[in-house]
Amino acid sequence: MRQETREQLLNLLTEKKALTTQEIADSILLSRSATSLYLNELLDQKEIQKNGTKPVYWSLKNVGDNEDVDVFSQYIGSNGSAKKAIEKCKAAVLYPPLGLPLLLHGASGVGKSFLAQLIFDYLHEKKCNGAQNFFVFNCADYANNPELLSSILFGHTKGAFTGAEKEKKGLLAQANNGVLFLDEVHRLSHENQEKLFQFMDTGKFRPVGEEAELIHSNVRLLFATTEIPEEVLLPTFYRRISVIIDLPTFHERPIFERIELVNYLFERESKRIKKSIIISNDVFSELTTQELSGNIGSLANQVRMDCADALRVSPNSQTLFVGENKQSVIQINYPSDLTSSVEETPLFAKKITPLLQITDFITLKDELRAFDSQYLENTVTLINDSLALNIKTNVQKQNHQIVDNEMLTKEALDTVCRLLQVLKEEISPQKIEEKMYLFSKQYPRTSLLVTNLTKKLPMEIQSFVTFFLGVMLIGKVSEEIRYQALLVAHGNTTASSIQAVANKMCGDYVFDAINMPLTSSARDIIAEVNDWLSERDTSEGVIMLVDMGSLTQLYKSLKPQILGELLVINNLTTSYALEIGQQLVNGNLFYEIAKTAERDFITNVQYFEGFAVEKNVIIASISGRDVAKKIKAICEKYFNPDIKLIVLNFSELVNTLERAYSEEGYLKETAAILTTSYLDNKTPVTSINLIDVLDEDAENQLNIQLKNLIHPSSIPLLVNEFIHFFSKEGLSEKLEFLNPDVIIRQVEDVVGKCEKRFNLQLNAKMKFNLMMHIALMVERTILGAEDYPVPEDINQLSINSKPFYQNVQTIFYTLEQFYKIKISTWELYIIYEILIG
Repeated sequence: MRQETREQLLNLLTEKKALTTQEIADSILLSRSATSLYLNELLDQKEIQKNGTKPVYWSLKNVGDNEDVDVFSQYIGSNGSAKKAIEKCKAAVLYPPLGLPLLLHGASGVGKSFLAQLIFDYLHEKKCNGAQNFFVFNCADYANNPELLSSILFGHTKGAFTGAEKEKKGLLAQANNGVLFLDEVHRLSHENQEKLFQFMDTGKFRPVGEEAELIHSNVRLLFATTEIPEEVLLPTFYRRISVIIDLPTFHERPIFERIELVNYLFERESKRIKKSIIISNDVFSELTTQELSGNIGSLANQVRMDCADALRVSPNSQTLFVGENKQSVIQINYPSDLTSSVEETPLFAKKITPLLQITDFITLKDELRAFDSQYLENTVTLINDSLALNIKTNVQKQNHQIVDNEMLTKEALDTVCRLLQVLKEEISPQKIEEKMYLFSKQYPRTSLLVTNLTKKLPMEIQSFVTFFLGVMLIGKVSEEIRYQALLVAHGNTTASSIQAVANKMCGDYVFDAINMPLTSSARDIIAEVNDWLSERDTSEGVIMLVDMGSLTQLYKSLKPQILGELLVINNLTTSYALEIGQQLVNGNLFYEIAKTAERDFITNVQYFEGFAVEKNVIIASISGRDVAKKIKAICEKYFNPDIKLIVLNFSELVNTLERAYSEEGYLKETAAILTTSYLDNKTPVTSINLIDVLDEDAENQLNIQLKNLIHPSSIPLLVNEFIHFFSKEGLSEKLEFLNPDVIIRQVEDVVGKCEKRFNLQLNAKMKFNLMMHIALMVERTILGAEDYPVPEDINQLSINSKPFYQNVQTIFYTLEQFYKIKISTWELYIIYEILIG
C-alpha cells in the first residue's frame, strides 16, 4: 500500500467514527475491491478495527481497545472444548513469582507450539515479570547427543570438552527474565532431566565444566510432549510439573471447531496467494472428518496442496476452485469484508433458551417458527455454512428414498440449521435426548420419520437435528395411521424404491423398507426385521409385504415380538403397496385390510392371530426393558433351549394380559411370566415375582412353577444368579461411591467363606441380606462409622463349635487390606447375629 493511500484512509477514519467499505471507497475515489484490500491490510496491522456483518463498519483502533481482547481467542475452541484447558493455562502462568511449570501434552500437530506462543503473548500483554523474550528449543534435535544437548541448555565453560574453545551461555541463561519452551521434553536424557528439575527447585544451575559457581536465572518454563508423561519422564522430574494440559487430536474436537479450523486454513491460504477460493463442499467436508496422524499440521499441508493444485490448473484466475462439485460450495473471498460469525448470536441464544422450557410441542413449534421469522431468517446466513449444506444434503437424500417429497422438509431444515448455528454451544445432548423421548411418545410416527431422515448425520449433531426437525414437522405426518407397515425385498434398492413411490402417492409416511443383499438367508432377514420391530409399537398390528421366504417360518420367528396381529403378504409390488397404503391412510381396520388382501391379491396371504405359536416365557420388569434383558440373559443359561424367552416393556405386558383375558387362547403357548413386581394377572398363565427368590422356600417354589421348563438341578444355580443380580441392582441405589460390580464379587467370596468355615448352609434370603449388609458395612467403615460397645465377650462366641472371632478376622482380612480399613468389633458382632439367626 502506498504511504499516501495509507494516510488518506487513516485521516478519513479519524474524521468519521465508522464508515462502510463503499462509503470509504467513494470518499477516496477507489474501487470497492481495492479499498477492501487496503482496509484488510490495515486490519492485519492492527491499525483499524471492523464491526458488524451486513454491512461491515470500519473505524480506528483506539488506545486501550486491545485491553479486553483475550489473545487466547485466536485459539479455535477457546470458548468451547479448550475453555477449561486455557483457564488452567492462565491460572498456572499467573501464579507468582514466575508461574508454575506447565506441560502441554498431545499428539503431533495438535497445536502445542501455537498454544505455547499464545501463553507467552498473554504474559507479555499482562506485563508479567519474566516475559521479555520467548525461546523455543526442540529436545529431539540433539537427543542422540545428550552432552551437546546439555551444553545447549546449561551452557559450558572454556575447555569443558574437546572443541569448547570459549565459554558459551546456555538457553537457561539466555532466557533470564523470559520464557523457555522445551518441545519434545521426553527426549531429554535422564541426567539432563535431573539437572533441569534441580534448576526448577532452586532457580540455579551449573554450566558443563563448571565445578564451583552456580548461575541464577529467572526463567518461566513451558514443556511439551507427544508421549504419555508419566511413562516417559523421570518420576522426580514429572512430580515437579504442576500443570498438565491435554490437547485433543483434530478428529476428537467438536465438529463446529473442525469446520472453523478448515475454514481458517483456507482463509490463510487466500491471504497468502491474494486470491478468492471456492471449495467444493465434498472436499471441505472430507477435510473436517478425516483422521490425520499429523492432525492440524497435516491438515494445513493438505489444504495448501489443494490450493497449489488449483493454482496450477488456473494460474491466471482471480478465483481458485478446489474440487469438482460446483453445485454445493464454500467460498472464501479475498479481500474479506465479512466477519466470520454473527455478533448477535449470544443474544439470540439467550432469547431462544427460555422457549425450550415449553412442554407443549405445538406451542414450541409456533414460537420457534415466529422467532426464526422475526430474528434469524434475515440475520443468520447459511451461505458458506458447510455443516448446514451437509445436513440439508443428507436429509434430503434420505427424504428422496423414504417419502420423495423435498418440500416437506425444505423450510423446516433451513430453520433447524439456523437454530443450530445459534444454539450449538447452549444445549446439552442429554437435554435433547430427554425431550426427544417425550416427543416420540406424543408423535411416534413423526419421530420415526425424522429418525430415519437424520440417521446418516454426524453423531454430534444428530439428536439436535432430529428433535428440532421433528418439532418443525408436527402436523405434516399423520399420527392416525394405526398399524406398522414394512416392505422387505432382495436387492440394493428394490424395497426402498417401492417405499418412496408408495409413500409419495399416499401423501404420507406409511411404509418403512428393508433392502436385503441377494445372498441374505431367512435368518438374516428375520434379524433385520426384529431390529425394526424393537423400535416400534406393535400393539395394534404389523403388515409386511415380502418377496421371499416361507410365511410360516417368518411368522414363527417374528410373531412373538409382535403384540398385535400380523399380516404377511408374500409378494411385493408397487400396486400391492399402494393398495395397502391407501387403506392404512383411510383408517381401515386390520381385519378389513387382511380380508381384502386375501380376496384381491393373487399371492399367498397369511393373517395370524394370537401371541405366539412357540412355547414361550414372557419377561418384563417395571424397572425397564434393560433390567428385563439382563434377566433374560440369566435365564438363557438354564431354561430348556426350545423355550422362547420374550422381553416386553411392562406396559406392553399389561396390555397383553388385558387382551388375553378377553381373548381365550391368546396366551395358550405362554408357560410363565417373569416379573420383578406384583402383577394383576387374571389369566391362567403362571406369573412369578422374581424378588420372591429371596424367600426361604424359593427353590421349592421355582421347582414347581418352572416344571418342564428348566432342569431341577439348575434351579439352585438360577437362584444364586438372581441373588447376585438383585443384590447389585439394589446396591447401585444405596451405595454412594463404591463400585457395585466390584463389591458384590468381594462380598460373595466372603459369604462363601463364612458358609464353608462355619459349616453353614444359608438360604437365599439370608445370603441376600448378608451380602447387602456387608457391602454397606464396608462403605460405612470407609466413611468413619460410629463404633459401639459389644454386649458380650466376642472371643467366647462360636458357631457350630468353631471360634467366631478368630475365624471371621481371617475371612475379612483380604477385604480390609483392599480398602485399607479396619472393621470394628461391633460390626463383626452384627455379622455373628445375622449368621446365627
